[in-house]
Amino acid sequence: MLAAAHLGYDPKAVPIGGGAQVALHLLRHWVKSAPFSLTVLGSGPVPPSFAEKNIRYLSIPWHVPGHSNTLTELSVSGYALFCRQFERGVTEFLRRRAREVDPGGTCVLHNDICEAGDFRTVAGLGYRQVAIFHVDVVDYAASVYLRGRLPAPRLARTFRGFARLGLARFLPEVARLILEKQEACARHCDLLVVPSRQMAEVLLASYPWRTPEDVIVVPWGAIVEQASSGVEEETKKIKAEYGLDGNTPVLITLSRISPEKGQDLLLRALALWEKRRGERLVVFICGAPAFIHGKSYMRRLLRLARRLHKVEVHFPGYVSGARKAAFFRVGDLYVFPSRHESYGLTLVEALAAGLPVLTTDHRSARDLVRPEFGLVVKTTAEDLYRGLGELLEQREDLRLMGKRARAFALGLEFQQAADRLAGAIAALTE
Repeated sequence: MLAAAHLGYDPKAVPIGGGAQVALHLLRHWVKSAPFSLTVLGSGPVPPSFAEKNIRYLSIPWHVPGHSNTLTELSVSGYALFCRQFERGVTEFLRRRAREVDPGGTCVLHNDICEAGDFRTVAGLGYRQVAIFHVDVVDYAASVYLRGRLPAPRLARTFRGFARLGLARFLPEVARLILEKQEACARHCDLLVVPSRQMAEVLLASYPWRTPEDVIVVPWGAIVEQASSGVEEETKKIKAEYGLDGNTPVLITLSRISPEKGQDLLLRALALWEKRRGERLVVFICGAPAFIHGKSYMRRLLRLARRLHKVEVHFPGYVSGARKAAFFRVGDLYVFPSRHESYGLTLVEALAAGLPVLTTDHRSARDLVRPEFGLVVKTTAEDLYRGLGELLEQREDLRLMGKRARAFALGLEFQQAADRLAGAIAALTE
């Protein structure tokens, strides 16, 4: 039983994020390998296009008054309401199903934490539960909202203190969704799945009653879109549209437009580049505003970009398929400036496309980036600027670094991750 709130949408048209991409590729692989029968609970109206008879898809209805029912455009409060509606829908479905069959032989795989069923109730019904942490939301809140002043383990302990005093109910709904929901997940799920070792360490420090055997580290590997045959044509279009002559270094970054992705840090680093070096660069910040704060953050990025003159910044929007592959082709260097990141699917995709990378020191950075094809720096504009200088000063070596990056990424097979997770799920219900 897979509960994945971001499924049911066309990923070529809607920037649904990395968690949904992982869920889609898990399903695609499990349809072929058939380790177990699958029922999928999503929130969108469209079942996965590759679904076969052994996958049953059900859409959990939801509605946020006063908002467009476009998942990626909800406000903070609207998204919290959506999460609670999805939680109730999943839980009620599982309650009804428990009346028909023995739930002890069923595992519920929650594809994220806030967008999941009621962990405590589902456990009480007799189901086994596995939760995928695409984001440790407590660690995210500590890093992004509290700017690291209160680390995740301390924040989790502080919440438990509030709860013991009966004060948790007075917290804002969004805070409860983050703190209370993840606490319940850590208490009632049989297995916690994370994509990096650092994430596992933070979780175990935040919820000390869990043991290393309760947490499985499953790096997702490379999820690479099968681009259509139009990549060469799209590459020519991009070069003509933006006047790329091959003489000016081209930087690429690709993710949704959102504060945690750190595009503003990159723009501030580029401002330092322009002030101190004055050398021309072409920069593509690919992606669309999505989820909480996306639109207001996009306006901020545009203001920062307008201050640049010798550094040429373009916002091509959401790209996929052949156009996405073409942007990887025209780039010399991939920049990944995230403030908080659990894994970095687009970073691995860039490696697979043969691009060297400059990344901030996020949770998986040290697992994914080696000195022979990239550089890991602190999460500041100053350090990103220095990293750009170090890598672009050896521009003639970037192509060789890209070849090393591609060779490394070829060893990161998503199928291995999918098989390992399937085996762990099957072991719970044996």
